[in-house]
Amino acid sequence: MKSCHPGRPEIRFPFQIRDVQTEQCGYPGFNLSCNDVSQAILQLPDSQDFVVSNISYEKQYVVLKDPSNCLAKRLQNPKFSSSIFIAQGHGSFMFADCLGKFLPDFGLRPVSCLSDEEHKVLLADADDSSRWCFNRFGCRTWTVKVPVGLQYPTDITESVTLEWYQPDCRSCEGSGGRCGLNGSTGSQAACFRKPGLSKGGAKLVIFPAVIVPSLLCMSGIACYLRWRTRVSRHGGRLGQLPPSLPRETQLTSSDAAGLDSLTIESYPKTQVGDDGQIPRPNDNVCAICLSEYQPKETLRTIPTCGHYFHVQCIDHWLGRNASCPMCRNQRGYV
Repeated sequence: MKSCHPGRPEIRFPFQIRDVQTEQCGYPGFNLSCNDVSQAILQLPDSQDFVVSNISYEKQYVVLKDPSNCLAKRLQNPKFSSSIFIAQGHGSFMFADCLGKFLPDFGLRPVSCLSDEEHKVLLADADDSSRWCFNRFGCRTWTVKVPVGLQYPTDITESVTLEWYQPDCRSCEGSGGRCGLNGSTGSQAACFRKPGLSKGGAKLVIFPAVIVPSLLCMSGIACYLRWRTRVSRHGGRLGQLPPSLPRETQLTSSDAAGLDSLTIESYPKTQVGDDGQIPRPNDNVCAICLSEYQPKETLRTIPTCGHYFHVQCIDHWLGRNASCPMCRNQRGYV
């Protein structure tokens, strides 16, 4: 077991530190090196070096970062996967180069390492709402497909997650063992027990992992049956909220999430007149994108408070938030 620096990811089979460990310590294609600042470096084919931020030997994935802390720059022409390391999936993201120092807070992620005083580069999901917002402010946009972690998501401007499938040591690592090259063949992986862990000891490691959850489950069932007995004795009144509590205290966690598309579409829409006439003349600026309403534009109104916004802006907002962006009123009638 090695590392480039104390506290950094431990490096062991299938990885090995080139020129420090022998070839028998690792698996072909899993060579790492240590740079001048004691970071573990992985070099992928047709790509530059990446800093190894984390390694999961049990789940077999590695988290990579850019040595210069500007991964977004390398996302312009992504070549991360190889014959050994594979992306869990790919997602479409939109970059935008916008003039000026100000843009509305529309769920956009600024990319500071690509921005300067005159240009602001932002990143967003490649959807119609983002495209509409960027086009409205005259931004130059381009879309890229980049690897995304489906099971182990990370911020794509900071790191990417890649998996490996061969050698497959997941069951060995999960049972407390360690993989290594088979001494007889020298090219195939075998499972070895950790020093001091006997065959019986390995069973003892697995046994609590099965029996403890079973005991907890049985205890939970017993508590539930006891609670049901008490409820039946008290006429089914136990556990109910007092009727005097205000409705806000009875809201579930789902009330804080975004609205579904059917609910959003049920909110009324209006169109700005040819002469720019709007429902309230003094309310002529969209509070989300901070642009004045123009003739023929479509607005959507939140019934509970009467505030209205561009359809594209408020639909994007309500998909992630269940409240009005101006007064933060939770939906009370849904």
